[in-house]
Amino acid sequence: MARQLRYFIMGLVFLLSLVGNEDLSLNTAHSLDIADNPTAYLVGKAREKRIILIGTHHRNAYIHNLITSSLPSLVKDAGINTLFVEIPTSQQQVINQFCAGKVDVENINISEIVTSPSYREVLKQARTLKMSIIAIDTEIPAPICRDEWMSKQVITYMQGHPKDKGIVVVGARHVLKGVEWTYSHAPSLADYLKDYSIFSVVPWPNALETTLPVAMDITPLKFGGVRTPLLNSMNIQPSVSLASVADGIILLPRSQ
Repeated sequence: MARQLRYFIMGLVFLLSLVGNEDLSLNTAHSLDIADNPTAYLVGKAREKRIILIGTHHRNAYIHNLITSSLPSLVKDAGINTLFVEIPTSQQQVINQFCAGKVDVENINISEIVTSPSYREVLKQARTLKMSIIAIDTEIPAPICRDEWMSKQVITYMQGHPKDKGIVVVGARHVLKGVEWTYSHAPSLADYLKDYSIFSVVPWPNALETTLPVAMDITPLKFGGVRTPLLNSMNIQPSVSLASVADGIILLPRSQ
């Protein structure tokens, strides 16, 4: 199945190369009906859903740069106006000062696991677009698990801003849904937000031998039995594959 998916991806990349590059127009990309450039893909999903969950591999510049470049279209064409980030809620006041132009992004205390120059560019782009930036993580042990804590921050904000639409940028594990663990059941952020209008997207780093990223829906036909390196590293049931744990995927170029 993995080999079949690889050939399928190669065919998609070839088709996309025939009509352009990362700057494909929305109409051209959608006409392929099998894959999209990631910006067009995310905009299309954000038009339909209130919350888009985008998983990242921390310090992977490709996914950060993709988010940064997609934010203008998400704001303009899909009405996204809020960015939820994996930063402790204790930093919200500093984030507000950052959004107001009173402090630099370096003043925000971000976990070393999460932060990188490309991640900070996501925050700077959101500020340029006048998006609300909302911290949802906790830096100290909480009486509830991290995913539930983060979900409560998202839900509380969205309930207080019923007309807002958001994009949540967190580690990829948090956007997986309905994962069957080997020894326990640990709901994810996506699980806790299941009653909202959400769409979860996971990245697959180093998936392509080209500079052109590709985005597509995850369907049982294409992804049954297929696992990313992240899934292979998790303590989950053997039957778990991409076919059931996320809604969409972004296949990223191989790191240089």
